[in-house]
Amino acid sequence: MSSAMPKKDKIVKQKYSDKPNLFYRGLAVIGRFLMKIIWLPRTVYFAEKFPKEGPVMCICNHYSPLDACVIYDKLFRFEGRIAVKAEAMNNRFVGNFLTALCRAISVSRGESDIGALRAMIKELSSGGKLLIFPEGTRSKDGKSKQLLPFKEGAVSIALKTKTQLVPTIYYCRQKPFGFKGNKLIVGDPIDLSRFYGKPLHEVKDEANAYVVSKMYELRAQIDEIVEKWGGDIKKYKAAHAQDGAEPAQ
Repeated sequence: MSSAMPKKDKIVKQKYSDKPNLFYRGLAVIGRFLMKIIWLPRTVYFAEKFPKEGPVMCICNHYSPLDACVIYDKLFRFEGRIAVKAEAMNNRFVGNFLTALCRAISVSRGESDIGALRAMIKELSSGGKLLIFPEGTRSKDGKSKQLLPFKEGAVSIALKTKTQLVPTIYYCRQKPFGFKGNKLIVGDPIDLSRFYGKPLHEVKDEANAYVVSKMYELRAQIDEIVEKWGGDIKKYKAAHAQDGAEPAQ
């Protein structure tokens, strides 16, 4: 009778430095400047909903490698950290640049990554901000309004740290790298308090499904703003002022 050997976590040699040198820090300064001027237009609906204090985990759908730009600039104000797939970070130049630019956290997909988990929890425990794309990869179709299946990591971390979980959604663009239609909406923080204090393995699937449902509600909201009201947020607010769904501000 044979017994299965425990699966060992894959160890990937880190090719970048946790403290990039002056060259990469200089590139990061240029990168932050380019974030402000190139990724246009930069329409953000309900940016005021993004918490100004306390630890925040922001989640978003994912079309382009540049999706983090608007969020890191407009909402994070160039503070906090961004979870980035290990395949990108294992390139020496990219890894050093992203570490200098946004203190990127390398995350290995499809395997246990204790180092990444600890880094994310540490950031949130210290009152910082964290951006995660829970789909785990980019949608290959820039027109799709369907979310890819969510990985459990984001919700699990939010439950462990009892962190504010703020949903954001990009409006579908014609092309993943297209500048037109680059619009982002910020939703109300998702209340996961009813799952607190319960064994994670018992509630994570239900909590994850609940988060996905809230993301689809936000998807429908930005679709209405753009497609029915031509992106005019004043008209949208006026139309919903009477039913109380989104009172005019």
